[in-house]
Amino acid sequence: MKMAEHKVGPYKIIRPIGKGGMGRVYLALDEEKDRYIAIKVLPEHFLEDKKKSEYLRRELQIASELDHPNVVDIFEILEMRRKTDGKLQGFMLMEFIDGENLRTHITAQDLGISRGIALCEQICEGLNYIHRHRLSDGRYHSIVHRDIKPENILIKKDGRVKIVDFGLSTEEKGFRFLRSKSRAGTPQYMSPEQIRGKGVDVRSDIYSLGVCMYELFTGKLPYEGKDKKSTMKMHISSKVKPEPPSSINPKIPPVLSRIIMMALEKDPDKRFQSVAELQLALKHITVSRI
Repeated sequence: MKMAEHKVGPYKIIRPIGKGGMGRVYLALDEEKDRYIAIKVLPEHFLEDKKKSEYLRRELQIASELDHPNVVDIFEILEMRRKTDGKLQGFMLMEFIDGENLRTHITAQDLGISRGIALCEQICEGLNYIHRHRLSDGRYHSIVHRDIKPENILIKKDGRVKIVDFGLSTEEKGFRFLRSKSRAGTPQYMSPEQIRGKGVDVRSDIYSLGVCMYELFTGKLPYEGKDKKSTMKMHISSKVKPEPPSSINPKIPPVLSRIIMMALEKDPDKRFQSVAELQLALKHITVSRI
């Protein structure tokens, strides 16, 4: 979409605000409801391929049904033909989050332990919801995010966390572990199994969240090679382990350090087996009033 095209249907485009895993994002004004929204322009190749297009529509419809305080709201999926060439163009209309992403606080190192834990609990709330999403007929249709990183964790001005830009989902008849073969993600935050191109499940998101937590409380990544390839090798190597967070930042309680290290276990079976388990562990720290 060119900026010269000032409208998407009834929505007035204001300015670009970012680029997500599936396309560019623009701030727009919903003049009818007098509110700001975010519009993501969907990749053309998805709509040009019939099989991909049907899959995308089905998954986006499920995503639009998600309703949780810590997950960004998706209002509508629009499909329009461009006047210039007649090609089909897809748009995702979403809640506009007026705030900052987690990267801002990692860079500033301004949260402190207690507030950092509280934010991580909110992230767990949102992730647990999408991991255990139930359809209207009672079946689970879980979503593995696949790209948990600071840029995809937004914090509103009132302190509420919103998870954005989650990946396409894969359905299971009953919930145990969601498995989907996808290597999409950001190298510094990808789990070992995701890097290897193996099937991923909810525990892959737990690993990625562990990387975010490590970085949030220490200001450093657990693995940082000279380039993306060397970083990925560090994530999958059984011979390379990160320095415990508490040895980098003495203010980190040993119990929190152990929680982060458990989330970062390279063997998925040794990690927390659900985000709910991780959240419960964090709640016990909160009770101690750090």
